[in-house]
Amino acid sequence: MLPLTPANNYTPTILFCGGQTLEDSQWGNYSYPFVPTWLIPASSDCHRITPEPTDGSSPDYVQDDSLPVGRTMGQFIALPDGTFLILNGAQNGTAGYAKSILNVPTELMPYGESLASGPLGQPAIYNPNAPAGSRWSTSGLSTSNIPRLYHSSALLLPDGSVMIAGSNPNIDVNLTTVFPTTYTAEYFYPPYFSENTRPVPQNIPTTLSYGSNYFDITIPPTSYSGAANDAADNTTIWLIRPGFTTHAMNMGQRVLQLNNTYTVESNGTIILHTSQLPPNPNLFQPGPAMLFVTIQGIPSNATFVTIGNGQIGTQPTSAVSVLPASVRVDSASGSAPSSPSNGNSSNSSHMGVIIGAVVAGIAAVGVLGAVFGISLARRRRSAATAGSGATYPTPGTSFGGFAGREMRSSDSSAFMPLQQGNQSEAALHSPYRDQFDPRASSQYVHSGEFESYGDHLHRSSTPR
Repeated sequence: MLPLTPANNYTPTILFCGGQTLEDSQWGNYSYPFVPTWLIPASSDCHRITPEPTDGSSPDYVQDDSLPVGRTMGQFIALPDGTFLILNGAQNGTAGYAKSILNVPTELMPYGESLASGPLGQPAIYNPNAPAGSRWSTSGLSTSNIPRLYHSSALLLPDGSVMIAGSNPNIDVNLTTVFPTTYTAEYFYPPYFSENTRPVPQNIPTTLSYGSNYFDITIPPTSYSGAANDAADNTTIWLIRPGFTTHAMNMGQRVLQLNNTYTVESNGTIILHTSQLPPNPNLFQPGPAMLFVTIQGIPSNATFVTIGNGQIGTQPTSAVSVLPASVRVDSASGSAPSSPSNGNSSNSSHMGVIIGAVVAGIAAVGVLGAVFGISLARRRRSAATAGSGATYPTPGTSFGGFAGREMRSSDSSAFMPLQQGNQSEAALHSPYRDQFDPRASSQYVHSGEFESYGDHLHRSSTPR
C-alpha cells in the first residue's frame, strides 16, 4: 500500500510490481512445475489500483512505471522519506523449490532445488510522487553479493536503515548447493545516510489518537541547515508500521503522513503543529508504530508511539482539530553544518559476507520480536549520537547496540555487515543474545558461507 497522506485524502492505493506470468498449465501440480522456471524472466510490470475510488468510479488497474529490471520475490520496504525500497529476489523463475520438474530429474537441476535464478543484489527506490516515467531510481545504490531468494526477509529499523536476512530455496537446510541456506544478515543504508545532520525532534507524545486536538513537536535549529522557512516547508511527519516480514513480503506494513502546519521562531526553532490520525482506525490499525520527522528528505530516529487506546476492539474517535496557520520568519535559519559534497561512489561501499545475529527461522515472529528489541537498543544509542549533529550511524565500532559499527558519512548507500566478535561474550548491548543449538555448532566452523573477503570469522562453538 502506498503512503496515506493529506494530499491523497488518505485514500488507499495498492502498487503491484514484478512476479511471474506462467500459464496455468506451466505451474504443474503440487509436486513440481512443468517448465524450467529458472529460464523464464520475471515480469517488470507495475500497476496501481485504488480499491475504493472517492470519485465514485469503478476500481481499475492503472499502468505504472516498470521496474528497472524484472524481479520475482522482490520485497517493498517503506522508507521514512515517503519512498519505497525494493530489494531481494531474482531475475528469473518463481518462489519455491523442487527436487525435480517435468522431464528434468534431480541430477540435472541446474540450481539445486531452487526454482529461481539470477539473484538481484541491487535494490531500487520508488517515489510515488515523482512524475510518471521517473518514479524508479537505482542511482547511487550499491549491490549486495548475497543471494536473497525464497524465504528472504527485510525490515525497516528505527534509525532508517533496513535489516536484510535469510534465503533458503531448499526443502531442508543445505549449505553446499548453488543457493545455500543463508544464516547471514546485513544492513542496507539508504541514500539519506550520506547526509551529516539528523533531525532531533522533541516533545513527541507517547500515544496518538484517532482525531482530537493537535500536538506540537519542537525542532531545534541544530536539526537542519539553511533557511528555517525552507526547512519547515519541506518537513513531513510519518507513522510507519514495518509489519511482519516473511517470504519476501511485510504483512501489515503501513505508512501514514500526519498533517501539520508550523511556526518558525526567530532563533530558528520550528514548532510543528501536528494533527492526530484521521478518525478512521481502519486506515492505520491500533498498536505500536514508529514516528519519524523528516526534514528535507532526512529522517530523524524513530520514536515509538502507541496508536489508539492500546486495546483490541472499537477505538474512540473524534473530529480532527483545525490546525493554526503557518507562521514564517525570513531571517531565521538552522545552525547544523551543511553536508559536504559526496564524491564517493557507492560502488566502493563495503560489502561482505557476515556472521548473522539471526539464525534459521529469521522470518518467525519470535525472531522479529528479538529484532525489535535490538532495534530499541540501537535507537537509544543513535539518539544520543545524533544529538551532536555530526554524522549518521554506520557500521564500524560500538554503535547502536552492536559491536563493529562506527560513524561514517561517505557513500550514498551501502550494504554493511551485521557483525559480532568471534567470542561468545561479544553479545548485543540489550537483553537479547544469539541462541545456537550446540548440536549444530559445527556447521558454522568450516563453511565458506561465513568467510568475509579472506577474514575467516568463525562462530564460537561454545553455547550460550
